[in-house]
Amino acid sequence: MKDAWLAQRLLDGDADALREVYHLYKHDLLTVAAAVLCDLHAAEDCVHDVFAQFAAGAKDLKVDRNLRGYLMRCVANRAKNMIKQEYVRRSHAVREAQVPASDSPAGRLIATEQSLRVFRALAELPVEQREVITLHLHAEMTFREIALQLGHSINTIQSRYRYGIEKLRTLL
Repeated sequence: MKDAWLAQRLLDGDADALREVYHLYKHDLLTVAAAVLCDLHAAEDCVHDVFAQFAAGAKDLKVDRNLRGYLMRCVANRAKNMIKQEYVRRSHAVREAQVPASDSPAGRLIATEQSLRVFRALAELPVEQREVITLHLHAEMTFREIALQLGHSINTIQSRYRYGIEKLRTLL
């Protein structure tokens, strides 16, 4: 309900709505970007790029229900493009994997040592598996939604998820 209200305010050109969207979802978006990129600085750049593009097109927004899901998909896509452009070097990212900090209770939980181990283990996965796991667990997207967004079959998405989870178990 809040997403629909914010989306309508964005369509009406309300600059405060854009600020509210940013503050409401920035930690979630940063976490998704960091999980896909395995580099906190690159994740910050990713979220910045997505919000800059989002702000430029806010008046033409076609999202009315799930603004969070839309932004999560935008961040995941941008992160994937950054990897393809070799913006992030995998070997450096794995060594330097960091958990995004937050002042929220959820952010503090992420910063625990156990979460850091999981985050670093995620960095060891192929980007396709990391992306599906992150979108499913953190962005709370269904496998069907992920399949539609990424343009793959639901079986492919489920396989990437299963193989990724199995590799995480061995790494942890």
